[in-house]
Amino acid sequence: MKRFVLSPAWAFVLLLAASSMASAAIVEHTFNVEDISMQKLCRPQVITAVNGSLPGPTINAREGDTVVVHVVNKSPYNLTVHW
Repeated sequence: MKRFVLSPAWAFVLLLAASSMASAAIVEHTFNVEDISMQKLCRPQVITAVNGSLPGPTINAREGDTVVVHVVNKSPYNLTVHW
């Protein structure tokens, strides 16, 4: 009967690969884009905001994570999201 022996180098590589996959996560956000009225310089002004704020929310992710962003455009304008 033939035995399978795993060398220490391969065991380390497999352990490293498994640990990097275990720490990966799916980071999911929903961006609601809409026009809101804000009081700036003593007069109301309409701005396009993400989730009710300008600038928009911060996305926190680590290297290896998968980032999924759902964008709901409630603004009357077409939009492009940059980061």
